[in-house]
Amino acid sequence: MREGVTTPGTKSFPASGLLHPVVLVAVVLLVLNDHVFKARWPSWWTGKLSDVAGLAMFPLLLQALWEQASRVRAREFRPSFAVLVGAVVLTGLCFAATKLSPAAGDAWRWALGGLQWPFFALRAWLAGVRIPPVRATQHTVDVTDLLTLPSLFIPLWLGWRRAREASSPPP
Repeated sequence: MREGVTTPGTKSFPASGLLHPVVLVAVVLLVLNDHVFKARWPSWWTGKLSDVAGLAMFPLLLQALWEQASRVRAREFRPSFAVLVGAVVLTGLCFAATKLSPAAGDAWRWALGGLQWPFFALRAWLAGVRIPPVRATQHTVDVTDLLTLPSLFIPLWLGWRRAREASSPPP
C-alpha cells in the first residue's frame, strides 16, 4: 500500500494537500513556536524553526486556495503540480525579499498584522472592551533566515506525490 495524502480508493479533493500529517505538524509547530517556544526559549533555533515550518506549509496553503477558487470551473479535480511549483517559487521570492529588504519586511509586518486583526477585534468585542487598531507584527530582517529555504523541498515533494497518486490508475 502506498503511503501519502490519499490511500487506495480515496480521491484527492480540492485543498486535501493541507491534510497531510507533515503539513498539520508544520502548522502546529509554527503556532507553538511563535506563541510558546519563542517566549520561553528565545534563540537562533526558535527563529529558524518558524521559518522552516512556514516554508513547509505555506505553498500548500496557496495551492489549496487556488484549488478552491478553480474548482467551480473544473469538471474533474486533479491536483496541479505546476500550480504548486508556482506557489513554491512565489513563497521563496517573497520570503527572501522580507529577509533582505527592510521595506519588504515592513510590508509583511503590516500585512500579517492585518490578517491577525479580525481575531483580536473579535476577542475584544466578546470581552466588551475597545476594539484595538491594526498593529504590525514583529519581524526581523535576517539574511541567515535564507538558510531555511531548502524547506521548500518539503511541499514540492508532498505535492509531487499527491499529483502522481491522483494521476495513477486505481489498483
